[in-house]
Amino acid sequence: MTDQCLNCRYSAWFSSARGVYAMKRCKSLLYGLLSGWPRRSRSMLVFNAGSADFLETLWDCGFDVTAQESDPEHLEYARARLDKRAEFVLSSPDHLPFDDHSFDYAIAATAMEFWENPEAVLREIDRLACSGVIIIFPNAWSLFGLECRLRKKHPLCASTAPLLMNPRKLLRLTHKIFGKKKNSWISVLPGPTASWRPLRLLKPLNNARMPLPLGAFVGLRIDFGPLYTGTPLTLPTTEPVRSGTALGRVSLSSGGSD
Repeated sequence: MTDQCLNCRYSAWFSSARGVYAMKRCKSLLYGLLSGWPRRSRSMLVFNAGSADFLETLWDCGFDVTAQESDPEHLEYARARLDKRAEFVLSSPDHLPFDDHSFDYAIAATAMEFWENPEAVLREIDRLACSGVIIIFPNAWSLFGLECRLRKKHPLCASTAPLLMNPRKLLRLTHKIFGKKKNSWISVLPGPTASWRPLRLLKPLNNARMPLPLGAFVGLRIDFGPLYTGTPLTLPTTEPVRSGTALGRVSLSSGGSD
């Protein structure tokens, strides 16, 4: 089981100046991953509601948001922040009270590193999501990851080093659960933490979204079927529109790219 104090320190760091900056870049990462997905009247299951930052972003994008949280205090905080813009369920991430294929998409943003049994949760995602999943996580293959390994006593590194994930191992696990579906990588913050500041000289580095899993935070998008070819929604709706049923999953005849 992940140390709850570790979870608290990690969450608290996102409230610091560099943590806030990192969260902005993670949201930019999310926008890049959502590109091409239809959003209006599409349902999104969010794992680990947490601070609700990603919930608001997803709602603003036009999704019908349902959030899972296993911690009652975190759930109440997210509920108070989102109010009627999302639905919430207090549940373990590996056993949710929904029928098969109840959602179009699922997302785990800075959540998977806290799961006791990632394989079990991914199998639950496979059961519930019809069209795709996004996973965002702190990256062991980055300068940030190297910094955490070398500066273990630094407050940020002490909070993050145990949570760093290996992109290759994650990809192997997703192949095991979902099969070799089409996948896309985007990463942000390729530089060390000293560069995580909104300075003009650092903008080219900090604003970059790389198609390789080398930045401090990485997003992996897995599409369970062919990508939507229409024009994606660019503006949020004023009120969420509930979809009647999720889109059916379409199997690919050949494996996707690694």
